[in-house]
Amino acid sequence: MMNAEKKEVKNNDEGFVVDDDNKATWCLRKIKHFKRKQEKNKELAEKQIKEIEKEIREVEDWLDAENSKLENSIEFMESKLYLYAQQLREENPDLKTQKLPFGQLQFRTQRPKWKYDNDKLLDFAEKNYQDLIKIKKSVDKRKLKSQAKIVDGKVIIEKTGEVVEGVEVVERGEKFKVKTD
Repeated sequence: MMNAEKKEVKNNDEGFVVDDDNKATWCLRKIKHFKRKQEKNKELAEKQIKEIEKEIREVEDWLDAENSKLENSIEFMESKLYLYAQQLREENPDLKTQKLPFGQLQFRTQRPKWKYDNDKLLDFAEKNYQDLIKIKKSVDKRKLKSQAKIVDGKVIIEKTGEVVEGVEVVERGEKFKVKTD
């Protein structure tokens, strides 16, 4: 238990002290009871969450259905506007924008879209343009731990005795744990 937690327990119940196995056993029974209550609370919460998620899915389904109808209407209107804009462009081939009270009809030149076959592109770049290749490097920390040991607060490669730079060893104190059956 941390100092702040000890103080909180002490401040809340200064008269209670565990000084024998009987009182320690009572504490363990209470902890066991509290943990069971936590599990029951968790089960209740999960049941409620499932019901709420079902309601959320119903609302999402409704939203999708309603917005799908509206999207169809939008697409219909946009297709009619496109035909109208095409007529305007026939009359004025330089037309880029037709401004109207509730919006604009615009023609814009788009940049070409690039589609990549990553395997072929990587082969090409490796053979011809190494500077275009990005390489991500990282240390396999699990493997490092298997090949190293801690000596006097420093990480040392066991085979060579070399000190590993870039690793700080932070010692941690004992951990107190209460286990109930």
